[in-house]
Amino acid sequence: MKVALVTGATGGIGRFLVDGLIGMGYHVVGVGRSEAKLRDVTESDNFSYIVADLREPGAPMRVLEEFQNMGFQRLGLLVNNAGFAIRKPLLEHDSDELRDVFQVNTVAPVDLTVKFTPVMPQGSTVVFVISGVAFINVPELPSYCSAKGALHYLAVNLERELKDREINVMRVYPQHVRTGFWGEKVPKGAVEPEKVARVILNGLKTGRREVFVPSYMRIVEYLPNWPVFTYRFKY
Repeated sequence: MKVALVTGATGGIGRFLVDGLIGMGYHVVGVGRSEAKLRDVTESDNFSYIVADLREPGAPMRVLEEFQNMGFQRLGLLVNNAGFAIRKPLLEHDSDELRDVFQVNTVAPVDLTVKFTPVMPQGSTVVFVISGVAFINVPELPSYCSAKGALHYLAVNLERELKDREINVMRVYPQHVRTGFWGEKVPKGAVEPEKVARVILNGLKTGRREVFVPSYMRIVEYLPNWPVFTYRFKY
């Protein structure tokens, strides 16, 4: 049995990934904070779920333990998709908010990868859903941009380290995605989560190391002096 674990499975990109991966023959284990929402993800028998709040430092270990308690011995695909942003200046963040942004977007994906690596056989894959903002500064989302920038470098290093174990890594850089986070103020050019999920699934089928959504987003990786490049959303 092919088994995939997807964080942030209850909405947006994650929910579409669940359906797509089931269609590819995986049994999908979804991870999310709300059991009610996890129950509503799909009626497929090839879906199980784990309730976990990735803001909690001990959550990755609990996810692994629950995964094994469910009877799964091997994981073929880990999709680190969960994330969230706080939309306000850094001077208005309190320490808990800043810690949560980095815990979910940066620390948890790495910690989950470290915890699950021992049960991932050769040829398995780890996916990091990062963001195009890893390469640019968006004043509206300062902590989120910083957290995703850190995840980018961590994922690049994990790719090198996991290569020795013959575990593949795919990094994903979507443009801003149309989700409930934006409320009624969705930036122009926002991509649909279904499109991002579709590109990820195609990347898995073709063995891609990195994907950008849309494809022209690749240019941001090569912008000169990218740490000071600033982008402001248009609505």
